[in-house]
Amino acid sequence: MGGVKDSTYLDVKKALARRFSPQEGWQFAWYPTYGNVQPECVLSRRTAGRTERVVVGVKMASKVPVGTIEELQGQRQALAASNVDIDRAVLVVPGGASVPAVPEGIEILEMGNWQIVGDRIAWSKNIERSAFHQEERVKRGLA
Repeated sequence: MGGVKDSTYLDVKKALARRFSPQEGWQFAWYPTYGNVQPECVLSRRTAGRTERVVVGVKMASKVPVGTIEELQGQRQALAASNVDIDRAVLVVPGGASVPAVPEGIEILEMGNWQIVGDRIAWSKNIERSAFHQEERVKRGLA
């Protein structure tokens, strides 16, 4: 992975860890191989003698295409056909992303530290810095 993708995935991991806490037994497996199915991540935990599994997809886009939802649903169905029970699927997107209708069993997880500004994706710290700099320019009569 490249530097930008690495830092983005760190933020994805943090967002997932807030929702699926390792303290609650959730384990993360990135890029698992299940036959010909390649989900980005599978979360799993054992509770009451049963393994819960969650398939995770990530789409860093201002508008999530319908095909992304269908691909995640297809991965879920393909794993189920291979006798790998999947309880649900999660699609991780930046905050404010336009997401089409989502079928039952797929959850949308918005990352707060990545936001949609216009048609671009911006790191929230950059948005805060830009707002601060703009306020300073106005105060000094430069804007």
